Amino acid sequence: MAIRKKIINQSTEKIVIYAAGAGITYFLIVKPLLVKLGIVKSAAELAQERINAGNINTYIDNAIRSQTPTKSVGEWTIIANNIYESLRYSGIADDKDNAVYQLARAKNDADVATIYKAFGQRQEYLFGLPYGGLQNLTNFVKSNLSDNDLIIVNSNYRRKGIKFTF
Repeated sequence: MAIRKKIINQSTEKIVIYAAGAGITYFLIVKPLLVKLGIVKSAAELAQERINAGNINTYIDNAIRSQTPTKSVGEWTIIANNIYESLRYSGIADDKDNAVYQLARAKNDADVATIYKAFGQRQEYLFGLPYGGLQNLTNFVKSNLSDNDLIIVNSNYRRKGIKFTF
């Protein structure tokens, strides 16, 4: 009778058991806790973000195809940068009035679409340290402006016939 060789030695077996335990602990305890705390996005939130990204891209393409922006792409990029610079730091250092002014400069949906596209994904900072992940214009504006500021921007857009709202 042949003697079987052990494929996994004792130390490797312990490593495999610890790794499996750590993986199970992460998926059963740590990840659900991080999702509840809002630190990690749930699968449903990630799926909704993908759907929203597709809807936003459709809006941008349709707006630019059906209307002409009132300023050049370069000018709207400068405005997008101004919005970012006005809102990128902690709430104390933010210039919310300037951000509202910059957002209100849009005159049609093509302008908003061009600003949105120029803004891209940007990082927010809290006391000089990166905070949260990269955010698009909508998430950045919603997380930094008050409800009153959003009402001002959205009513300005409605008055101009702009379909986009924050």
